[in-house]
Amino acid sequence: MKLLFTLVSDSRLATCGIVLLLSWLASSAVVAQSSSCTGTDPAGQPAATGLHAEYYPGYFDPDQSFFTNNAAPALLRRTEPQVNFATTTSFGDLSGIATGPVDDPDNFSVRLRGSINVPTTGEYTFYLTSDDAAYLWLDNAAIALPAATIESTINNGGYHAPQEATQTLTLTAGLHSLLIHYAEATGDNILVLEYAGPGIARQVVPASLFCTAQQAPRPPQSITYSPATINAFVGSATQSAAPIVNDGGSAATYYTFANAVPLGLSIHPNTGVITVGINVPLGTYEVNVAVSNANGTSTFRKVASVQVVQGPPPSCGGNDPGGNSASSGLYAQYYAGYFNDALPFFTGTAGLTRIDPFLNYTNSDSFGDLTGVAGGTAADPDEFSAQYRGSLRITTAGNYTFYLTSDDASYLWLDNAALDSPLNRAAATIDNGGPHAVQTRQATVYLAAGLHNVRLLYGELTGGNTLVWEYQGPGITRQVVPTGLLCSGIQPEQAVASSLVYSPQMVARVAGTAGSSSLPSVASPTAVAQYVIANTTPLPAGITIDPNQGQLFVDGTVPLGSYAVDVAVTNANATTTFLNVFTFTVAPPPPAGCNLSAPNGSPATAGLYGEYFTGYFNDDPAFFDNSPAFITRLESSLNYNSEDGWGNILPPADNTAIDPDHYSARYRGSLAITTAGDYTFYLTSDDASYLWLDNAARVSPPRLNQATINNGGQHAAITVSKTVTLAEGLHDLLIHFGEDTGNNRLVFEYEGPGISRQPVPGSSTCSARTGTPLPVKLVRFEAKAAGSYVNVEWATAQERNSAYYVVERSTNGVVFEPVERRKAVGNSDKAQSYRLTDRAPLPGLSYYRLHQVDTDGKEGFSRVAVVQVAQPNALAATVFPNPNHGSFSVRVQQTTASAAGLELLNMQGQVVYRQQLPAAAIAEYDLQVPGLAAGLYQLRLTSTTGVVTQKVVIE
Repeated sequence: MKLLFTLVSDSRLATCGIVLLLSWLASSAVVAQSSSCTGTDPAGQPAATGLHAEYYPGYFDPDQSFFTNNAAPALLRRTEPQVNFATTTSFGDLSGIATGPVDDPDNFSVRLRGSINVPTTGEYTFYLTSDDAAYLWLDNAAIALPAATIESTINNGGYHAPQEATQTLTLTAGLHSLLIHYAEATGDNILVLEYAGPGIARQVVPASLFCTAQQAPRPPQSITYSPATINAFVGSATQSAAPIVNDGGSAATYYTFANAVPLGLSIHPNTGVITVGINVPLGTYEVNVAVSNANGTSTFRKVASVQVVQGPPPSCGGNDPGGNSASSGLYAQYYAGYFNDALPFFTGTAGLTRIDPFLNYTNSDSFGDLTGVAGGTAADPDEFSAQYRGSLRITTAGNYTFYLTSDDASYLWLDNAALDSPLNRAAATIDNGGPHAVQTRQATVYLAAGLHNVRLLYGELTGGNTLVWEYQGPGITRQVVPTGLLCSGIQPEQAVASSLVYSPQMVARVAGTAGSSSLPSVASPTAVAQYVIANTTPLPAGITIDPNQGQLFVDGTVPLGSYAVDVAVTNANATTTFLNVFTFTVAPPPPAGCNLSAPNGSPATAGLYGEYFTGYFNDDPAFFDNSPAFITRLESSLNYNSEDGWGNILPPADNTAIDPDHYSARYRGSLAITTAGDYTFYLTSDDASYLWLDNAARVSPPRLNQATINNGGQHAAITVSKTVTLAEGLHDLLIHFGEDTGNNRLVFEYEGPGISRQPVPGSSTCSARTGTPLPVKLVRFEAKAAGSYVNVEWATAQERNSAYYVVERSTNGVVFEPVERRKAVGNSDKAQSYRLTDRAPLPGLSYYRLHQVDTDGKEGFSRVAVVQVAQPNALAATVFPNPNHGSFSVRVQQTTASAAGLELLNMQGQVVYRQQLPAAAIAEYDLQVPGLAAGLYQLRLTSTTGVVTQKVVIE
């Protein structure tokens, strides 16, 4: 029966295959070939009659790429005159290739290549009979490498007894490329190709029609690397020689890998040269290569084998801890027992010492035989500890992330910290301590190129035992730290830079403007060669560093935010990194009118100037003037309503980053009030907090009894509020906060005209104080002693919106206290005179000044007047402010330094408060007596110099 498409065997092509085949038939009908058998066969020999045959051990079907595997070449090549292997003996002697007897070979495969000369254009039917698999391709499909099953002219694949598959198609006269794949598993081995056509009865295709050469154009036919094995040491780069390519008659134009290869293994697209990079891990990698020319692409399997083997890294020197010459890997010591995070444990004697190539112990039996050291079994050792020492070679400077996975405890130290004796747990790069299931801890550090000391500790208690040390860095994906980068030698301690200080350590800038740090102060035993920004998380491109001077810069492109900068300092010996050594803060512009500088000299911005100190200030305002700030930063809002909301303030705080303790903070600046009126402020804290406004915020140190809100003492989170009347404009603001232990809370809120209760927003605050002079023309200010008193007089020529004056005094000309307040006239173009008498002046030399306050809260100060007051002849006590709300100050003056007793009595003569005062001639004491009923009280002071009383009014 004659059909356009006939398949005598079981159906093997799906509908889509039929469609593709019909398309191929249409295209093949226009292929015209020469009838002359010329050229070369696939082995490079001159063309001859017959087909070029290649015999392979093994059964290929259905993997057509079996025949393009350089690792399994043909063991026999010969020319077959016909494809007429009709009996089990027809293939001849295939000993050494096939299994089974000579007269019935099994388990082999054959590839037959060449051309068929079609005598006359017309319709031809091909018959392919086989046991087992056989395939036939014609024309372009016959020269593709590897051949595609779906493009075969006849598909007679699979395991089966002798069966016939046929195909009828129209062919032009001339030579047509032909390819046959055949495989024999077991049993009979039959392969016969017949045909029938115009005037030709069905018959075995005669030898006269075959040619051993395939027809042009052809894709690349083969590729060979010599040597086929490319050897490399871990951590070292190498290259192959250029490959030898049978290009099929057209030059090869492109090379690429045709299988997955590890990062760092690459092929040159134009030359085919294979490069083994420094980061290719230990192992053997078979490489498939696809080669293209103008006629197509051929893929060849296992053309080369890349073997990355152990080898010491370059410059691996020194001796290992045992005194031996350095080698690749780490010096490993195994100890009996679990070290339980006690670092001195490893000063004992190790039960086993060896060189471990890398740390990739993922299974219970990965550690090998620890019998005699560990408990448990050889396949699952328990209760042992290990120490690994040596050095790590870094080829490219940059940020590297290390991963330490373990069950149970593990630690990693780098550089000089790895040499400490005893080891310092706080200096560990990774702390994965404690008994636990498998868990991973990671850390990112900046490392310079060169050798870095490493030290790892590990301990296994019971259960699983896992230890894996990985890394990733510039051009390196996450992987186990390879042997080729590890050296068992210990490197000498490096004399690195010991300190790097920028002063100030924080600079704020309004968004869109540029700025810079000061030049840093660096302590280094040798000259600094380079400064590098070493942040593990990249900073905006607009933040840069002068590599020679270390000065930092920020340009106008940097977006809003706070950017802590890590700086790596390299001297003649090594590199060390200083974390969070400087901060650039890019903030919104300040409220209108706030145009002075922040306390550190930065331009004013929105937000408050925050400073963080070590230790709890214990309600002592002078603490902040007598202690250095460890962190300075810009605070957009004081809304710290949880333990972990403060960011990283370790140090100055201690405990943990998510629950810091034992620190204090000071926040300075000013508050913009857009609408005059009554404002209620809320200060929530755990522990102490205080708020001062306007003039009280400018006193240094501030007075507790002048605080707008006093939320002092150690306590759980509580809220204290106060309502005050504020004029429109800027008001100086000061907040003190301290956290001892337990929870840490600080929330600063307000509400007022048109403002519901909310945290005070950063847009309403300024990092600078006002410092604005009053619109008052002061023409005279005098302070003169008059016996035991001081008379103070002043006069103005003009006043605008003047609210009041406060006469202030000081013992040192720096820290002033109020004496008395006088109401101003408000607005006047006429001369105005004022006078008051200080009836309890400070004995000896003292200083007076006039504090001017405007109706909108603006203020200014006069020049200072110096007054000499005679020493008192007896005991004296002064109370201020008076009246008060139970919080006031008492100044004690006496001729000699004597202890005194202070008592507060109610009108019934009952003592409601008592305090013993230390010996002092002149002293001042802040008293807080909460819970007193409003009314008149008597303060009694008793000393060896006498007894005095003062009335105190509690409101």
